[in-house]
Amino acid sequence: MPLGGKGPTVIGVLSMETFLILFFVGLRFFTRKTMKGGVGSDDYVLMVTWAVHFVAVIAMVRSAQFGFGQYTEFLTEEDIRMATFWELVGQTVISVAMGTSKLAVGMFLMRIVIVPWQRWLLWFWNFIIMFFSTLETVCVFTQCFPVESLWDTRVAKETCPMNLTTVAFIFCSLSFILDFFLAAFPWYVLKDLNMPQREKTTICLSLSVGVFAGICGIVRTTTLTQLSHSAEYLQDTADSFMWTSSELTTTVVCVSVPILRPLWGRFLGTNVSNQYYKHSEGSNNLVTIGRMGRSKPRMDTELGLVTIGQVDVNDNHNTTIGANRPHSNSDSDKSILHGDHGGIKKTQEFTVQYEGGRAL
Repeated sequence: MPLGGKGPTVIGVLSMETFLILFFVGLRFFTRKTMKGGVGSDDYVLMVTWAVHFVAVIAMVRSAQFGFGQYTEFLTEEDIRMATFWELVGQTVISVAMGTSKLAVGMFLMRIVIVPWQRWLLWFWNFIIMFFSTLETVCVFTQCFPVESLWDTRVAKETCPMNLTTVAFIFCSLSFILDFFLAAFPWYVLKDLNMPQREKTTICLSLSVGVFAGICGIVRTTTLTQLSHSAEYLQDTADSFMWTSSELTTTVVCVSVPILRPLWGRFLGTNVSNQYYKHSEGSNNLVTIGRMGRSKPRMDTELGLVTIGQVDVNDNHNTTIGANRPHSNSDSDKSILHGDHGGIKKTQEFTVQYEGGRAL
């Protein structure tokens, strides 16, 4: 069956977005491996997202070859069966990619958020979105039995224990709500964080673009009820699939842009600070105060930081925080001499005051 209807448009949009995801994820990997950092778990999750999205695109290309995006009156019964089958495969796979894309944003923010309740909030959202992502993935091929009845009208449905429309509506609603949450959350959690202002602005502005992902999600969600009663399923679901892919792509681009700032500085020939990047990925021997409640120091294997545990509220001494690893620069200070011997070192002193057992 030759391509027709919305089929070529679907293939073009999905292929372009697959390349765009690979481009940004590839640059992200390159930046973290070469700019004195290291590849983290969120990077691998994004690579998995691209791989899964790529599989979904292959499934949709195959579906379009059988008539996806066209009216059934122009298709044979065999074409309708095969187009529907491959569309269900694509829908199953892209549900996984939607969940992992949101998970990657949450994991990225957890690299820089140290307040316990904020970290728990991110974990909560990660769990919720992955739960419904998995549920929709399973539901696509288990909504009715025999399974063949989903794409073959010759097979009668015996039972339909799961309502895919309801599950998809909940998942899509949570997805666009999370998009808006992740766009606004950094503005709150980073405002008091000891981080160069330019780094804060880059992170906040880039993640704020996630609002457009939320808009894509809203458009997609509003069409679900209509699709469940559509007589032209193959033609009417084409737009929904493109909106889904666009939401996913926007999410990946948003979470990748902050990491590319050092690479952009190198491209322009300027000395751009990567202090945040070092903090989140490769800071050796950097001592930080956070994650209260541990009695012994431990090595944070994810961030490479040595974390000070429980702080004695009766201790009024100043705590000196420093790093043995040389840095290239910061927003307001530049390294004068490197090395542990004979160099000029800077020491910053911080006084932590407590009132009623709580830090001010």
